[in-house]
Amino acid sequence: MKTKGCNHFVLSALALCTTFFCLTEGVHKSDAKIIDSVITDVKHPEFGKGGSACQKLAAISPARGNGQRVFKHWVNRCGERAEMATKRTKIGSTYWYGWSMFVPSTWKDTDAGFDIVNQFPTYPSHNGRFPKSGCGASGSTISRQANKGLVFNLQRKGDNVDVLCTKHTLAKISEIKGKWTDFVMHVKWTGNKDGFLKLWLKTGNGKYIQKINYQGATFWNDENTGPYFKMGLYKGEPNFKGPAPRFLYTAEYRLGDANSSFKQVMPRLSKQKIVE
Repeated sequence: MKTKGCNHFVLSALALCTTFFCLTEGVHKSDAKIIDSVITDVKHPEFGKGGSACQKLAAISPARGNGQRVFKHWVNRCGERAEMATKRTKIGSTYWYGWSMFVPSTWKDTDAGFDIVNQFPTYPSHNGRFPKSGCGASGSTISRQANKGLVFNLQRKGDNVDVLCTKHTLAKISEIKGKWTDFVMHVKWTGNKDGFLKLWLKTGNGKYIQKINYQGATFWNDENTGPYFKMGLYKGEPNFKGPAPRFLYTAEYRLGDANSSFKQVMPRLSKQKIVE
């Protein structure tokens, strides 16, 4: 009787798995999608003032593993930006992001000025809330700030204010320069309290370390769309402070939908050696 009861329990569990758990897992995997990526070619470049003598953006050879390309973003003092823009998101939706960045060994924590390396801007902002922002930009950014390292500037609707900014330190420049740094981010873009933002960072051959685990509003509900992702280099304006020309490298941007996963968007292990 005990054996029979045990067998009956196992068969019941397998039946339950077949009708619910296993089916759910299968649907999750089949529905997971990469909905945007920048892997092989320059996509939607954004340049500032001064023309090609002041800012450049190009895919460089050779490619990384699996045919993936590396992109060089270069800005001289007469320019201001060399970035790539990507797909706009939807307010209230959840996404997975993955991308890589290589900061040259010449960068220092003490360099004057700032370097914005990623943006999650509003487009367009129709509420007049910028440039009144606490972060000094339209939406959230990741930037190098003098003597503060690499910082995630999270900007969103506050409980009692229209624009609220908090800063999350990700790494010192001395810790990441001369190496590939990989990012994975899981986020729900919303002005409601059920939003969240989680970000992991991996430097060189190290392991992923979670740097942000935030719960709450991440955006605004009255913008036209959710933020779109930009990677590259933005110096704010020509005649910027600090060393010039300034450059960095990016690779392997992927945007996954709500059913995607860490593994699906994370940059691959193969790395191209950069000759600076």
